[in-house]
Amino acid sequence: MKIIAINASPTMKNGMTSALMENVLEGAKEAGAEVEVIYSQKLKINYCIGCFNCWVKTPGVCVHKDDMVSLLEKIKEADCIMVCTPLYADGMTAQMKTVIDRMIPLIDPHIENVDGHNRHVKRLKKIPAIALLSVCGFYEKDNFDGLVDHMKRICKNFQAEYLGAVLRPFSYLLNLENLMPEEVKKVRSAAKQAGIELVKNRGFSEETLEAVAHNPIPKDFFNQSANDLWDASIKNGKFLHS
Repeated sequence: MKIIAINASPTMKNGMTSALMENVLEGAKEAGAEVEVIYSQKLKINYCIGCFNCWVKTPGVCVHKDDMVSLLEKIKEADCIMVCTPLYADGMTAQMKTVIDRMIPLIDPHIENVDGHNRHVKRLKKIPAIALLSVCGFYEKDNFDGLVDHMKRICKNFQAEYLGAVLRPFSYLLNLENLMPEEVKKVRSAAKQAGIELVKNRGFSEETLEAVAHNPIPKDFFNQSANDLWDASIKNGKFLHS
């Protein structure tokens, strides 16, 4: 399996998105996958301007001549795209949405009936499958519900196979190895297992996903700790986990 992991976190390698992604990709590589990581923040990718040139004037070719041209070529050759984004306002980052908007040259504007629903025709014989990876600072896993639903709908519109989502609420747990080494180790090991399962099973077991998302501390303690962190960050004029 050839995996293109698109990390659309503005903090790139310094954030919790990258920390979780690296654990998952470690497992994927151990299972035999070929892996490439793309940081969208490093690329110049213009917004889609809705001109539809890629559908009617130059089919499959966008009017923008930017870094999305080479990224689309990589996507065409991939078996799986891992969409890696922190949760921003109940959804993906603007960087990730821009990449996805610019993927429309991969589909044809014509309409066909797929399972009783109108969909665009696939321009490619093989559209890569898509897996989602996301983190957030909130405690509850259901904060990801909107993002997961959006990703599933995107997959349906692209006629791409949706392989599932590796989700980590209270992502800053991954930064607490000195305080909670065993609990952090469990989460990281589960994330690595998710990568193995992605390659071997083209998906993730519920047991593994729950282990990735497990919160080992009570919610009230989490709330107080989070508020203490923000008070300290405000006092210092700097987000202390950045």
